[in-house]
Parts: sequence; structure tokens; C-alpha cells
Amino acid sequence: MRSIKLPLLPMPFTRYRSARSMPLARPSFADALGCASVLFGMLLSNVAAAVPATSDEAGGLEEITVTAEKYTSTIQNTPISISALSGEQLAAAGLTRLEDIAHEIPGLSMRSAGPGLTEYEARGLASNGGAAPTVGFYLDEIPLSPPALSQSGKVVIDPDLYDIERVEVLRGPQGTLYGSGSMGGTIKIITNQPKLGVFEGSAQATGSYTDGGGGNGSANLALNMPVGQTLAVRLVLSDLYRSGWIDNKTVSPFPVTLGNPVQGDVANAPVTNDIKNANDEKLWSARVSVLYKPSDDFSILGSAMQQHLHMGGYDLLDGSPDSATPSRVYDAHYEAFPLREYVDDNVSIFGLTMNANVGFADLTTATAYWSRLGVQAQDASESIYYSNGGGTPFVPVAYLERDPSHQISQEVRLTSHDGGPLHWVAGAFYSELHSAWNEIGQSPLNETPAIPDGAYFISWNPYTVKQTALFADGSYKITNQWKISAGVRWYTYKSEQDEFSWGYDGPNATPPAAAQVTKASDNGFNPRINLSYAPTEDLTTYATISKGFRPGGANQILPPPTSPPFCQSGALQFGPDAAWNYEVGEKAKLFDNWLTVNSDFYYIKWTGIQQVVTLPCGYQYYTNAGDGRTFGPELEINAKLSAEWSASLSGTYTDAKITHPNAAYTSFLENVASLPDTVTHPDTPSRPCTAGTTCTAPIMNVAKDGGSISVTYSTEVMNDYKLSARVADVFVGTSHDVAYYFDYTLPSYNIANARVSLEHNNWAANVFVDNFTNKVALMTANNTSFQFNIPQLVRYSTNQPRTVGVQANYKF
Repeated sequence: MRSIKLPLLPMPFTRYRSARSMPLARPSFADALGCASVLFGMLLSNVAAAVPATSDEAGGLEEITVTAEKYTSTIQNTPISISALSGEQLAAAGLTRLEDIAHEIPGLSMRSAGPGLTEYEARGLASNGGAAPTVGFYLDEIPLSPPALSQSGKVVIDPDLYDIERVEVLRGPQGTLYGSGSMGGTIKIITNQPKLGVFEGSAQATGSYTDGGGGNGSANLALNMPVGQTLAVRLVLSDLYRSGWIDNKTVSPFPVTLGNPVQGDVANAPVTNDIKNANDEKLWSARVSVLYKPSDDFSILGSAMQQHLHMGGYDLLDGSPDSATPSRVYDAHYEAFPLREYVDDNVSIFGLTMNANVGFADLTTATAYWSRLGVQAQDASESIYYSNGGGTPFVPVAYLERDPSHQISQEVRLTSHDGGPLHWVAGAFYSELHSAWNEIGQSPLNETPAIPDGAYFISWNPYTVKQTALFADGSYKITNQWKISAGVRWYTYKSEQDEFSWGYDGPNATPPAAAQVTKASDNGFNPRINLSYAPTEDLTTYATISKGFRPGGANQILPPPTSPPFCQSGALQFGPDAAWNYEVGEKAKLFDNWLTVNSDFYYIKWTGIQQVVTLPCGYQYYTNAGDGRTFGPELEINAKLSAEWSASLSGTYTDAKITHPNAAYTSFLENVASLPDTVTHPDTPSRPCTAGTTCTAPIMNVAKDGGSISVTYSTEVMNDYKLSARVADVFVGTSHDVAYYFDYTLPSYNIANARVSLEHNNWAANVFVDNFTNKVALMTANNTSFQFNIPQLVRYSTNQPRTVGVQANYKF
């Protein structure tokens, strides 16, 4: 029987952050998934024991090797909640970006305005508040942090995924081995390393067409070049162009009545300038790694990566301001003046990793440095006019945000040799992140004696976070079936913000003489304990208790309450938050590994939740809103139905809420609820929770339920040609988001993809259709991002329309 590659792991489900309780009319999916997780945990041990294991599993599913616990294992033998996609699976499914992978992983969600502008969450632990993410992100041994104060969110570096060995996603707090920013989980991208004594490479070319847009194209090249017997170099080059599909239209006269700042019918106003397919994308990257390995006991790996991404506009559609639900969404972005919106993201990454056998353990040192400059530009003319109640001239105003950041990090750890029942990892970590938030909103028509530089708002806010940690984690096999694991991480951090802000809508009319300095610090412990039971080689059950944390930080200074109106004072600091995770799960292989079933159920207690607050004056600040919880089951099933057919199924249910808002947050909600609406909606949008400490408030942007299914067919044709076909569909349930201070319900959606491949020797040709139903999914309500938030303008992030293409691959 011929071996078939493992079908792609279940596709996603939770795509965005948090949600209110779903109506009682839709409990069936959650009930079924919860029952499935419990039944699998109770019954599979008997089933697995009844099916004899064999040493020859060539016809079964292949397992992926992972290093989630800082040593080599497999998914099925690692007693934690982890998913992984191999490089072969990524290529087979046509997944080339990290956002694509978020569709494939249970419990992983995201909030995005397009490539380079995506933040990730797991298990309902949203990162919309605070200055740090809730999901850690690693490229090999390099921790990558988002800009601390970016108004577009905790957006991570978006690396191209060509020539990748695998992607691992660890769900739940990973505070012991991965530290802060891994409160909800950790994403690890592991690249292919140089190979000694082997010359090899691959090339790929892709062409496609997007419905309503235009042509797309990409090219990739990977080369592995040996130098003697102890040195090798691996080079990866990528170039991509994605057509846009969203037009930027300038209409004049803009439909607004002076003194009555309510947006009119922009869709029927005269168009004076039309930028077609404005949200196009251009990306190129180069990655090189050099391996020196004189013996099996010593190696040095150096790596460098350079990447540039440019987008001509955002993946955002305008919503009509006369509806509180996404029932009317335009197919374009409408502006009063022809101001081009764009995004630039320039990244340089350097890493040096040394591994040495020191006798009793393996020593690893990982040194890394990266720098990043993100730049965004938005048309703020409408926001400025509306935020000032129509009391300022309707003039062109462009807002520019620059987020320069760089980080140095060092980790040193010892890993024991696998020679007995005890295995341990111990080490130390240090990182220093420097990030600046630089925002410029100016118009020469705003120049007055009081504001000579025409500044509506200008800031230069350097931000520094220094972190130090000591960690130890180990496991001990009590018997052949029972294993206990435990670990702890001691951490300390210090952060400082130096703020210079001024302008017509700023805290100062002119540049201040000195910076306002805000500092924060804390220290503590993150423990973990895990007990696993493996009655057979085909079944592993486990229970875990773990903790994760996220640093606190500093807020920007708000203007006086009278200018602009309703800008109430906010604290200059917010504290850290933490999550305690309680989890049980199982991993089963059945029928000689032709079927795998992995499921878990978790309950997370989240304390001191960092939440973003939008004030009626358009400003935002971060606060600790209180305590909450998130819980739900997760399920992944992979099955090989025959020698030719395989299938994958996944599902999740996430219930995340702020259950005990504190007095300060409750007071804010009640104050906001008492304010009059500044825009009239036929269907009045709902307000946040206002019933005092007994109410529950949603944690935004996580779909409450979701699921996916994929079916793969593979066979041999025409003597040594391999034909394969794959169809996949992902369902994302309804979710909630806040624009201004209104709560918007985002509808559920399905996205389906299909792909057919023909392989022969070193060649492969593919035909694919992504989003073949041409679904327009409204994924988040992005409310003008770093401009002033106003109720008149809501923009929804959306997905790429139907895209049909061909791809050619060659290996040598």
C-alpha cells in the first residue's frame, strides 16, 4: 500500500476576538462539540486498547515532528494542546501567508485590515487592549514583538512562508517556556535549515485573477548550497503582487450639511476621482541562513531576513452610517478629497544560534536583533470635521502614522539528554524593545495664530520595555503510562513612555517644553503543571494547569474635557493582566493510525483584563476593565478513508466575557450610555453593558462557534503521475465588534477553496479556486484606526474575492 501524505489539518473556526452570548436558538453545534469532546475522552481508551497497534504504519497518517517543549517530539506524543502544519501541507493547500494559516488552526483568531496589519488571539483572549499581544510569535528562535503603541493593533511581522519546515501553534498560556505575550498561546514558524553536503533547490511561479480586481503573480526560489563538508548556505527569494479590488472614490460636493454633521448618500454623489483597485499589495523578501557544523556536538546557525511590503490601500469597505448592522456596506471607500491611503512595512531580522553538547545536556544560545518601520496614511478629512461637530472647515487632512521599532533578545538554555525518565529544560531570557509612536495630522488650512503649524494632532512617543526571566521546566515518567511535568518562570519587566503630543485636538496647543514620562514595572511567577496518562502507544490523555501574563504600560495624555467635548480623564498607567488555564484533553490514534482524534476542553480565568476604551471625543485609552473568563471545547479529526481518500474535520466553541467589570470600567460604560447619540440610526446600535458589576460585557472579535472540513483525493494516473484534488470549507460564526462606542454584530460566513494538482518526478502543476462562492465576509468593524473615532464612518475588513489561478513547482 502506497503511503499518502497527511491531509491538511482541520481548518479554522474562531477567526476574530470575542463575542456576546449566542441566542439560545443555536446551541446545537456547541452541544454536539462539547459532547464529542467528553465522549472521546471517556471512550477512546477502550477503543484504542481493542485495536492492536502495529509497527508498520506505512499506510496510515504521517505524524509531524514538533519542538513545542524545546525538545523533539510528535504532535500525538506531546501532552499539550498543539496543532502543526508541515511545509508539504502548506504547499498542498496553497497557504502562503500567516493569515491563511489562522483559518486552519482551532482556537486561533485574528483581527486584520490586510497583509502586515494582522493581530492574533487564541481561546478568546483578545489583545485589543494594552501594549503587548496575547499570542507570542516566533520565527525560529527569534521572538517578534509588534509595535507597542500602534493604533492599528498588535500587528506582527507578516513573513512570507515559502520554504518552511512547519508552523506550530500552541494553545493556552505558554508563560513557562515562552514568557510574556504568550498568555493565550504561541505561534512558531520554523524555516528549512541549510543541509550539509547537499545541493538542492526549488522554484515556484503562480498566476491568478481576482474577481472585481485584476491579475496577480508571485515567484519564489530556494537554493541550498554546500561549502565543503562542514558549511552550508540556504537562500530564499520571494516576490509577490496582489491586485486590489476596492476602489477609492472622491465625491464632490461631499454629501454633508454644514452645522449638521451627518454623512449623506455618498454612493450617489458625483465622482470626481476614482482610484481603481486601490488596495493592491507588493511584497518582496530575501532570507539567507548559514550553518557551520564541524561535528555532531557543535553547530552555529546564522540567519538574516529582509522584507518589504507595500499596500496601496486597506482591505476595508465603507459601511453606511444609517444602519447599525452590516446590512448596507458599500463596495468602495468614499472620500471628500483625493488623498491616497497606503501601508509600508519594512523589516530586517538577524539571528545567531549556537548548539553544543556539554556532556550532561545540550547548550543553546539564541541571540537576535530585528528592526521594523511601519508607515500608514489615511484620509482624516471627514473624521476631523465630524469630531469637531462641524465647527471646523471641511478641508483635506491626511494622517500619517510611523511606528519605528527594534528589539534585541538573548536566550540561554540547557536541555537534558533523553537517557532516562527525567527530562528538563532550564535557562534565562532577556529582551529590550524600543518602539515609537509618531503620528502627524496636519493641514495648511488649519494655520492660525494659536496653531501656526496647522497641526490637528502630532505626537512623538518613544516607548521602551525591558524584560528579564529565569525559567525551568521538566518531566518525569512515573511509570510507562504516567508522566508528570511541571515548570515555573520568574519574570520582571520595566516600561517607560516619553510623550510629546500637541495640536488643535491634542493635550497641548503647541509642542510641550518637556516630555510627560510614565513608567511601569512588575515581577512575578508563571507556573505550570501537567499530568498525562498513556494506557497504550495510541492514546494519550492529559490535564494541565498553567498561567500566563501580559505586561502593563502607559497611556497617551488626553486633552482637557472641554476641548474636544466629553474627553474624560483616564489613568496614565494600566496594570498587567494574567490568565489561569485549566484544561483536560486526549490524543488518540485508531485503526493502525488511519484515524486520529484530538480534543480538549479548557476553562480560563482572566484577571485584570486590559481593554481598549473609546471616548466620545474620538480618543482611545487602555484600562484594566475587571475579571472575566473564557471556556470551550476544541476538536480535530484526521482520517484516511482509503488509499486514495482522506478527510479532516475540526470544530470549536468559545465563550469569552468580562464577567466582573470593576467600578471604574462600569462607571465609564454608564457615562457613555448616558450620552446622546451623535448620529441617527434607523436600527439603533446597542450600547455596552451598563448594569453595574452584575453585568457581563463581551470581549470583542472572537466568533463563538466555528468549524471546518476538507476532503482530499489522491491517486496515480498515466504511469507515475500523481493526481490529487482537495476541497475545503471553513465556517466562522457571528461575532461582535465595537465601532466608536456602538456594539456591532458581524454576520457568520463560509469560505470554500478548491485545488487540483498533477505531479511527476520533480514537477508539479496546480489549478486552484480560492473563495469559489465569492463570499464577501465582514470580519471586523475597523473604525478608522488611528484617526479620531466617529460614529459616521465605520469600515469593515473583508476577504479577497473569488481568485482563480495556476501554479507551477519544480524541485532540483
